[in-house]
Amino acid sequence: MTIHENGSAWIVRAADRQLEIDTNMLVLTLTDTTTGRRWTTVRGEDHILLRTEAGERLVRLADAAVKTFEIRRSGYYEGVYATLSGFPDADGAIGAAQQHLSVRLSVLLYTHTGELVCELHPLERDAGDIVHIAWPAPFGFGGEAPGLYTAVPMMQGFLVPADWEAEIVRYEDGFLHGRDAYMPWWGQTDGEHGYTAIVDTFWDAKGRFDHAPRLHSHFGVRWLPSLGRYDDNRSVRYRFGSKMDYVDMAKVYRSYVKSIGRFRSMAEKIAENPRVGRLLGAAVVNTLIHFYAVPESDYYDPDHPEKNDERHSFALRAEQLAKLKDVYDGPVYVHLDGWGQRGYDNLHPDVLPPSPVNGGWEGMRLLRQRCEELGYLLALHDQYRDFYHDAPSYGAEQAVMDRDGNNELCTIWPGGAHHFLSASLAKGYVERNYEQLETEGVLPDGAYLDVFAVIALEEDYHPAHPMTRKSCMEHRLSCFHSIRSRGMIASSEEPVDWALPALDLVHHGPYARNPNPGKGPVVGIPVPLFSLVYHDAVFLPWFPGEGEWGIPPEDWGFLHGLLNAGLPCLNIEPTNAEIALARQMSELHSRVGCLEMTGHSFIDGNVRRQRAVYADGTVVEIDLDTKEYAVRYGEETADVRSPRL
Repeated sequence: MTIHENGSAWIVRAADRQLEIDTNMLVLTLTDTTTGRRWTTVRGEDHILLRTEAGERLVRLADAAVKTFEIRRSGYYEGVYATLSGFPDADGAIGAAQQHLSVRLSVLLYTHTGELVCELHPLERDAGDIVHIAWPAPFGFGGEAPGLYTAVPMMQGFLVPADWEAEIVRYEDGFLHGRDAYMPWWGQTDGEHGYTAIVDTFWDAKGRFDHAPRLHSHFGVRWLPSLGRYDDNRSVRYRFGSKMDYVDMAKVYRSYVKSIGRFRSMAEKIAENPRVGRLLGAAVVNTLIHFYAVPESDYYDPDHPEKNDERHSFALRAEQLAKLKDVYDGPVYVHLDGWGQRGYDNLHPDVLPPSPVNGGWEGMRLLRQRCEELGYLLALHDQYRDFYHDAPSYGAEQAVMDRDGNNELCTIWPGGAHHFLSASLAKGYVERNYEQLETEGVLPDGAYLDVFAVIALEEDYHPAHPMTRKSCMEHRLSCFHSIRSRGMIASSEEPVDWALPALDLVHHGPYARNPNPGKGPVVGIPVPLFSLVYHDAVFLPWFPGEGEWGIPPEDWGFLHGLLNAGLPCLNIEPTNAEIALARQMSELHSRVGCLEMTGHSFIDGNVRRQRAVYADGTVVEIDLDTKEYAVRYGEETADVRSPRL
């Protein structure tokens, strides 16, 4: 490996890689010396976005008046350490606010992997005026040639061909730790050569995807301050390769999460807690005890007041589950909504006692006992983020505070006005509630902690409980671990990957739609990027109907559930057709639920005909237009079904 300065550039060579760093414009060029493929960052796209009295102002990193460079090397990398200072003000002069702003960067080439690693180092000043630092710039990518696309792991995942015309929506401004990115990576390929970008420090990052059909598809990272400061390194790495497609990209990321210890297989989780093994092939039955909407809630219906107070007793649900046993002979996981003292999404975190108007503690005990007799798993829908004003424990001093000292108010959900409980305080409420459930003899088999594994990580500026995004993640994880420590199944809303080591099940993890997962056309070309990485690390249910939440509106959800070998969802009073579909999904999941999805492809290049392959050789093929499908278990004869039942 060699490194040397050549005029206005630094050149780093290692094996079949050459890295060039333009010291004037900070443009990076990575060349594969065996194929000649060059990847070059877009000039002028790396910048600092400043917050000023006159509004936000963008400062290009390349405009720094002072740039110094020095060699940085170790036994496994070589590169350049850069210090940038003297940034201009709006009039071109060095502004007072920027006089003490010094940005430090590292660009490294790893000798053993050929990875390009870019680091942003801590700032030596308060960053309260910085909105974000965008660096490195995206790689130039796009055009009209066939085979060019970007792989985006937003929700389950999609591809964006270079000529894609439809809007590429983002739900949360690109946060890399929520619905905009279940996994903090992206990839691009020209059909022959590609790369996978992995954001190591995803908790303080956003991704920005700027797509102009046939012109460019630029994907870059923006580094955010943490409680107004940049006190830690921020890092992104790029792995390049020939013949790299979206499956290869997913497998690159799978290898990465295994290498850092963020991958825990379902086999490991079952060994730790055998109760989790009872989820294999289980039909997920979502059912409700009580729905109550207060007048100030967005869910309140003034024209149909009867809809604002819907009640179903514990005894009724116990009776329905007993009847379900008569018609469905497979394992069942019951997810119970609205079981708390005033129903669904009310009075959290003070959810106890169980709904008095629907049977109270005795009704809950009856339902718990009946599930045990039937061999069904029982899990409770619970919440430790929405902090309702009429909850007995409510106090504004426990709520998340923004940088301006305010508590965000929300009135969307049925319980009405609430702030957001700081995640740093949530575990105490989790422990309080589940100890009481255990004392009362109704400790369930599992608990679903709503939104923790989908809502973007939060900052809290309250002086009594300050919280960074990273510590928010750690506090949420501690709540999941508290559930697991009681021998219970831990679940949450969606499979954001930082939470997966502590989760056994999520409620759903389907595809992105525009403007939201429940409405509008699908975003991009759906592909199971998440399943290619994590199929054997979490159990994921799929709704089998047409136009279901997160399912392309023209598609049969059952086919996507089958392709992804997911758990079936089943109504508490199912039709014969629903039972037949659940049995098929249950059989497949029982066989491959703990196995890796090793491959995915489009049959004959048709995006409506897809094939998934699992580690034991099982092959699933679907045709989204004809609604035909086939399942081949290893060497067995194809199990072909003609159109819908």
